[in-house]
Amino acid sequence: MTIKSLSSTQIALIMKKGRAYNSGFFLLKVFEKKETGPVVPKDKVNQLEGSFVCSKKVCIKAIDRNKSKRRLREAFVTAIKELGLEDKNTTIPSFVFLSKETSKNAGFGEIVSDIKQILVKEDIIKQ
Repeated sequence: MTIKSLSSTQIALIMKKGRAYNSGFFLLKVFEKKETGPVVPKDKVNQLEGSFVCSKKVCIKAIDRNKSKRRLREAFVTAIKELGLEDKNTTIPSFVFLSKETSKNAGFGEIVSDIKQILVKEDIIKQ
């Protein structure tokens, strides 16, 4: 499973029109695309579209911003694997994770459990 990064215009669209899900450690914005185009090629079936963002207000240093984004990305991948969705034909809409200040001191397991809870509870995953 790979995560394809979004362009700045795609991120702006998701931030403007996407649905928001709030957690103690992050804000998740999700945007459902209407599939009207051709069938997705088989090599892109397990490819997700999303981005992980950390602003300067949250972390002043670039090192800390990059670390926060890496932790969120790895927590998301771990949550998907723990839910057993990496091999199934599931649909996850385009997403943007916005890191919060509390995520700096949070444990990795806490972030993973929050992501799993939001994905399942809010019915973001379509199987």
